[in-house]
Order: sequence, then C-alpha cells, then structure tokens
Amino acid sequence: MRGPGLRQGTRLARLWPAIAATLFFLFALPLPAFAASIACPPGAENFPPFYDDATLFKDAIASVANVEPSNQRLTGITVPHHLLTADLVALGFRAASGFRYKRIVILSPDHFHKTRKLYATTLRGFDTVVGPVAADAPAVRRLEMNGDIVEESCLFDKEHGVRAMLPFLHHYFPEAKIVPVAMSVRARRGDWDRLAEALKPIVDQDTLIVESTDFSHYLPQHDARRFDQQTLNILAAGSLDGIASLRQPEHADSVGALYIQTRLQRELFSAQPLVVANENSQEHTSDYVERTTSYVVALFGAFGPGFSNPARPKDKVYYLAGDVNFGRAMKKILVRDGVAERIVNSVLTLTGSRPLIVNLEGVILPNVPEAIDDMTLAMPQGLAVDMLKRLHVAGVGLANNHAYDLGPSGYAETLRALDEAGIAHFGQGETLALADFDLVGLTDIDTNGSKNTDLLTPALLDRLLHENAVRPVVAFVHWGREYRTEPSVREDMLADQMRLRGVSAIVGGHPHVSSEAIVPLAGGDVAEVYSLGNFLFDQSAERSSGSMLELRVFAQGTIFTRLIPLPNYFEMGRK
Repeated sequence: MRGPGLRQGTRLARLWPAIAATLFFLFALPLPAFAASIACPPGAENFPPFYDDATLFKDAIASVANVEPSNQRLTGITVPHHLLTADLVALGFRAASGFRYKRIVILSPDHFHKTRKLYATTLRGFDTVVGPVAADAPAVRRLEMNGDIVEESCLFDKEHGVRAMLPFLHHYFPEAKIVPVAMSVRARRGDWDRLAEALKPIVDQDTLIVESTDFSHYLPQHDARRFDQQTLNILAAGSLDGIASLRQPEHADSVGALYIQTRLQRELFSAQPLVVANENSQEHTSDYVERTTSYVVALFGAFGPGFSNPARPKDKVYYLAGDVNFGRAMKKILVRDGVAERIVNSVLTLTGSRPLIVNLEGVILPNVPEAIDDMTLAMPQGLAVDMLKRLHVAGVGLANNHAYDLGPSGYAETLRALDEAGIAHFGQGETLALADFDLVGLTDIDTNGSKNTDLLTPALLDRLLHENAVRPVVAFVHWGREYRTEPSVREDMLADQMRLRGVSAIVGGHPHVSSEAIVPLAGGDVAEVYSLGNFLFDQSAERSSGSMLELRVFAQGTIFTRLIPLPNYFEMGRK
C-alpha cells in the first residue's frame, strides 16, 4: 500500500543516476511518520503545495513531448504515483491531452490509513508548484451525500497518491476541476461496488478518471514480473472477478481503485484497457534490489478504426492474425482493380505497419494447377509473396493442417518461395525468434483429410521450454474443431501443459471463427485466445469471423495483449 511521496524523494528521483544503490530502498519503503501528519488549512483556503520544486515535473513532461496523444478520446488512465517514474505519469496524461475535460476524478489509496470511513474526499482546492487546481464542489457535494461511506477529510495535505498527480493535471488540463478520492484498505468488493455506483452520477462524457496506482510491491524483480504478468492478463480479459481476486500489495497497492476504474469504464463508456507501459524499479539501477515496486500506464477508451495507438520507442508492438490463403476464391478477388490495395490499407491502418505474423494455410507454388481440388489449398507464389510483403508480415506459421496438402515436395516449394522472399517461417515445434519474444508453432491436427489427430506429444510441447526466462514465449497453436469457439477437454489439457512450460500467451487457430475475449488461465499466469479465426480467407461472414491480437512487449519481459475484431476481408473484396 505505501510508497514514496516525500518531497525529498522527488529530488532524489531527479538525481537518480548519481544515487548510491544502498539508498534505493527509500523509494519502496513507507514514508516517515511525520510525513503522514494532517494539517487542515484555515477557512476555505487551498491545501499548500506539497512539492517545492517544479523541475522534476517539467523534465518529465518534456521527456514525453514527442509521444503523440491519442487521437480518440480517452475516458480513463492508470498511472503511478512514485515520482521515481515521473515520466510514466507524464506519459499517461500526455496520451489523454488531445481532448479537453471539465472534471477529473482521481482514485488513490489512503496510504496512511487516515480516513475514518471507507473513502475520503475534499471540497478544498490545491496549490501546486506550477499553479492551482480547483475542486469540483458540486460533484464533491454529490459524492458526499453518501455519508455512510464517504467523508470530508484533510488527509490530502500529505496524500501523495493525489498530490503527485496535480502538477501534471494543471499542465495538461488547466481548466479541469477535480474530485479526489482516497480509498481505505479496509474496503472490500461490495464497498467498491457502492463507490462505483456513487461515482456514476458525476462521471459523464466530459470526465476523465485517473487511477493513481502502483503495482507489485516489496518483491524481487523476478517475482514482481510474474505478479505483473498475472495482473496484465486479467486486465486484458477485463475480468472484474479476476481483479477482485488480486492480492494487495503483491499485485497492486489499490486493487479497489483498479476494480472501480475497470467497472466504470465498462459500464459507462464500453471502454477497454490498453497498457502502454510496464516497468519495475529494478530497471533504474544495475545493483540487485530485494524489494521493488512495479508501475503500469493504462489507457481506457473505445478504440476504433484509425486509433493512433500511442507507444514509446522502447516498447515493441506486434500483431498476430489467423488463417490466410491467397488461392481459390480469394485469388479471384485480389486480382481485381483496387481490391488488394483496399484490403492492405485497412490492415495497415490497424497495425500501423508494425510486424505481423499470420497462419499460412496451404502451399505456395510457382504455378497452381487448374485441376487442383477445392480442399487442397495452394496459392500462386507471385500473389502470395506480394501480399505478405505489403502487409509487413514478419513471419508465417506453417504448423497447420494444410501446410502438407501436396506432401513433402509441396512443403519444400513453400519454404523455397518464402526463403527467396526473405519471409521467416516456423513449422511444427519450430521457433520464430523475433527481436523481443519467441513464437513456437504447434499443430494438433495432421494434413487435410488425414485421420491423424492428437499430434501434440510431451516431447513437442517441451519445445516451449526456453532458457531465457525473461524473454516471453508464445505458443501459436492449430487445434480444435471447425466453427466451434469453445475448447474441448483435450484443448484445456494442452493449454494447461503449455502453461506449465512457462508460456506467456497461447494463440490458437483452425476453427475459422474468432474467440470474443482473452481468457486468463490459472489466476492470470497465461493469456489464452483460443482462436483468431480467419484473416484473409475465402469464407463469408455468415459462417466465419476473425480477430487480430495486438501483443506489446515491455523491457522487463512482460506482455500485454489486446484483441481487435476484424472485418471480413473476403466480403470487402467482393463488394
């Protein structure tokens, strides 16, 4: 629950490179007792400034000046309050700064257990080193009508969970007024639901909800990474039950704030989370630190086509898509004037021309025989290679039931065409080593028409075991039954075996229909998308669907996944 908020801490953070490693623990330990004393300003005066030097805030704001704000309106952000990572706080506010807000609700832990009720707020404004921030008095009074759980309090004099937000808020949203909320550690899920209901009348389209939360606490980095991954997977799934099951402070210093943010975003705005940063305090020193703190920046919005998707250069973004075949009826539409260009432009609008990995169903041939039957998938080399390059495909999966449709010689022809084009590929049990993570191809289904199934043996699954524990491993698996989005007992068993071998995510294909959500397995250890369905495949929307998985890799080895529904590109091309 507790973390640094002391003014001296901000100066130390600013001078961090020069600080001896022996002082590192100061940023993860509770503030001294004197910092928690409460002083109420006289009359209706503002709380005085909590930090006495604006340099830290100005430097952090300057550090993210080149990050493009979101071009779609955000309805919430999650940012840290440890000013060791002031640049991450600035990143969250910068992402939201493309739009104006009249009101900002700040959800913070009550770090020093000063509220007598479950929640505290205040009608007072705040002076900061960069200017004043006013309270939204009507909204605060509306919240205080819930007097059995909400009280007026002066604890905000020393509450860094709120005070660390205010200089950034003043810079990016100088006209906005705030509703600060400090949350007691005593509150439980039923209490969080009550506060969410109490906030609904004051949260409208002109409101930004700022969740001031630090994540895993008091753990060495290898443990913190595991807890962070669990949190990220549960957040990606949007699971309120999963969030409510998180442990405090191992997962976050305010699970309640994360729960309330997620619930309000879903129910008021149909908004989804997008995590754009995940760091650990160990990353700020080369010396081993026994007790660390983790940090997350998340954006909430109804992200639609054309979303600019803010990202730092240090965090790498990839896309995984489902079944692709450039033969049969798909070939006929792609050769029409303008169709291929229209489809490529639609895809690149989603990916931002970032690397894409697809499941290539079928055989690439220099010339496809006219007499080939419809269930034998083959595609012309020129068209296939051209489309893969235009889509910025960084790798194709060949672990599927159509890669050997023309036997070993057809498979060899496919490899030759891909190698000549410089397009990476990975088949059964093979690893595609990308710059930031490893993809392992697996198929439980043999060549089309074969009765051989249940191919995945323990020896093949062991291909998922990689020596570098920091480097994420993703299973790209072909399994299941066509047109069914629910796993069978066998797929559930295989997924658990993959989890036990340390994969970060399981991404499936074959059913030609897409899963509707990311599922966190075993308390969030693994993110599973049972099926991505079709990507570029000649089946109508009546019987098929497809999604793309965005996979963001952070420097500490964690990932965040986001499922993006796709249009039916086959039907798009026929119009």
